[in-house]
Amino acid sequence: MKLAKMIGLDMHLPAGKLPGFYAQIIKGIAQNAPLYGRYKELLIFKSEDQIPQALKVLEHYRVPSERCDLLLLPPEGLEQDDLFDDYAIITRNENIFVDLALVALFTIHATKPDAEPAPALLQLKEHMIGNISSNNVTMHLIDRQLKELADRIAKAYSCDVEWHY
Repeated sequence: MKLAKMIGLDMHLPAGKLPGFYAQIIKGIAQNAPLYGRYKELLIFKSEDQIPQALKVLEHYRVPSERCDLLLLPPEGLEQDDLFDDYAIITRNENIFVDLALVALFTIHATKPDAEPAPALLQLKEHMIGNISSNNVTMHLIDRQLKELADRIAKAYSCDVEWHY
């Protein structure tokens, strides 16, 4: 399963500026580095090559930003769990992203004869953000801070976890 990794710049807009200020920034960036999408103050770019141009525009307007690595999730085969809304970034054009600083993706494998992947996944269910299924492969999304927990639970059921992002 091939997922698209993209780059985000999370702007820290100064307080008290008129709405036109934001529009000027977006227009300036769009002229130099095409935006893939945006969500509030988060600007999303498809390529690393676009970041220097976008940063020049932000520097011109004296707007600091933080870079983040984002993963574009495919809408087909995506199943959302209870925590999904806490982690998902849904842009104006309805693309769905997760921040890789917060979310990790894994598959679980039954590598031993006594492996029980179903109960392992059931125990992890309350921590799941969602999963993506494609071509008989299911990739699970979980809070990055819970990677060690997922590894321990999988091991208890004689399974292995393969981390993808």
